[in-house]
Amino acid sequence: MPALINIMTVMLLVGLARQATDPILQAYNVPDQVERVLVDGPLSKTYELSFHINPFYLRADYNGDGWGDFAVLVKQRNSGKFGVAVVDGRSSKVTILGAGSGPRAGGDDYAWMDYWYVYPKGPVQRGAGERRVPQLRGDALLMGKSESASGLIYWDGKRFTWYQQGD
Repeated sequence: MPALINIMTVMLLVGLARQATDPILQAYNVPDQVERVLVDGPLSKTYELSFHINPFYLRADYNGDGWGDFAVLVKQRNSGKFGVAVVDGRSSKVTILGAGSGPRAGGDDYAWMDYWYVYPKGPVQRGAGERRVPQLRGDALLMGKSESASGLIYWDGKRFTWYQQGD
């Protein structure tokens, strides 16, 4: 009996590990609002969802309007450059950061990053080489490269802006 339990436990763990990395299985976990604008909408011709980092999307109030927004990993189809699509929770307007969109917050290719998480609204510590510490209007995205640099992407009231955290 204990051997059967061990075998079943291993099978369950293998199945969960596969689900975490299998794009076909992850596609079933795409929020409806994200699916409407990025998978089924006109942006799908230019961008595809990327599952190269887990989690592949983060939900928070990035612009401070009280609505939950989505930050989703994307890849530009033509160039293969990675980035983030921020989907506004109220309007479904999409802002592309990176992914070949030009030199905006964090550059035009986020292939360098290997982790990200929501940085909650609140005080921000002075970043590497930065003079002015931002006041967050909403939650921010902390993006980084292990054993290297990190930075915050936050809404400044007009656009998403990069703030270098560490180097």
